[in-house]
Amino acid sequence: MSMQPYQVGGYREYAPPPELAHAVEAVWTYEVTGARPAVHRVVPDPAVSLCLMGTRAPDGSAGASRLRLIGPIATPRLFAPPPGHAMAAIRLKLEWCRPLLGVAPWEHAGSEPCYADLRPDLAAPLEARLMRTREPADALRLLVAFVRERISGHEAAGGLLLASMESLRRGAGATRVRELADRLGVSDRHLRRLMVDETGFSPRHFARIQRFHALLKAVDLAPAPAWADLAARYGYADQSHLIREVQDLAGVTPTRLHQERRAE
Repeated sequence: MSMQPYQVGGYREYAPPPELAHAVEAVWTYEVTGARPAVHRVVPDPAVSLCLMGTRAPDGSAGASRLRLIGPIATPRLFAPPPGHAMAAIRLKLEWCRPLLGVAPWEHAGSEPCYADLRPDLAAPLEARLMRTREPADALRLLVAFVRERISGHEAAGGLLLASMESLRRGAGATRVRELADRLGVSDRHLRRLMVDETGFSPRHFARIQRFHALLKAVDLAPAPAWADLAARYGYADQSHLIREVQDLAGVTPTRLHQERRAE
């Protein structure tokens, strides 16, 4: 894992081990360290996280934490965990959710079920080990080891799905779906049906969110974002188009979203 995290407030995100990067987007932690509840705006995220989450006991043990599956997030929401709440997670690419975790990602969109309720055969041994950890780094190592073991001998849902989603990720919203379909030798309609059936996201909506996340990381590093310049850099028609897209995906204006994240 990268030792230099991407950080917003109590959220820290690390690059995955290189050998897992084809299936894992990131490993991350979130901790509420103050005496008052933190408020964080959760934005759309087409991925699945396997996460140990809950309030840890005063001695640092897992306490009331449980291993949960955080399904794909399609709409924005506010998240206000209580003081002491901690999360340690590994975020998987959607096309690897079924092979590695044994569940279909679209079935759990917008929800956070206990993984033991979905796949007790896989969850019980892992959760028992996670409950003995006292530091987020220890939980992350166990989650990475679990995925590393599961990935051996497994393939993603299909070569076409894998190629299309990786192309859309690399393009960060700049890849035209029709041109991608032509390059892969399928129709636009076939590509859409394939992605929706397996992930719950259409190619165009998936591409929109990829571009939004690329924009968001750039904005997080800018004390005073130049929105017109950012619109041109990330392929929006103009600043007005960027504003409409951010409002649609995050539920607030770009300026408000930037202020919230800077305040954290």
